[in-house]
Amino acid sequence: MKYKVTNGKITHDVEIAESEEGLFVRYTDPDGQVEEFPVDFKAVGKGSLYSMIVRNESFRLVIDRNKDKHVVYTRGHRFEFLVEDERTHLMRSFIAEAAQAGGGEVKAPIPGLVTKVMVAEGDTVAQGQGMVILEAMKMENEIKSPTSGKVTTVNVRPGKNVEKGQVLITIG
Repeated sequence: MKYKVTNGKITHDVEIAESEEGLFVRYTDPDGQVEEFPVDFKAVGKGSLYSMIVRNESFRLVIDRNKDKHVVYTRGHRFEFLVEDERTHLMRSFIAEAAQAGGGEVKAPIPGLVTKVMVAEGDTVAQGQGMVILEAMKMENEIKSPTSGKVTTVNVRPGKNVEKGQVLITIG
């Protein structure tokens, strides 16, 4: 499985795969340098405690996960990561591009079917708040508000198909 792992403003490509010898990780840094190494990773008990061995070095990890956000504690240090599969990362980039291009207009990042509208005209929304669920390729994608403000127009309703770039909602 391929992931985009973001720590602060830096995003890394991480692929986790199985081989006959067990798990291995293929890591690509932001400069394009690729590194592969075997990893032994196991849950310890039923909580958020894990054991990981990388390059013959053992780590005890506590991982707190909230959706795509992961906080990892190991050896007295705390690390925060946003972990997304490639599809989710691509979807978020399309939404961010649409938000920058359209100001207060929330546009469809891809063609799809509107399955749910979570706001109405006159509602006040916060940046990052879910507004529309758009189904594309049998996957539901939550379209979030690019900015805080008041919803001035809602141009869609559940059951309607939309095209890429179509204005779904306007925020004033």
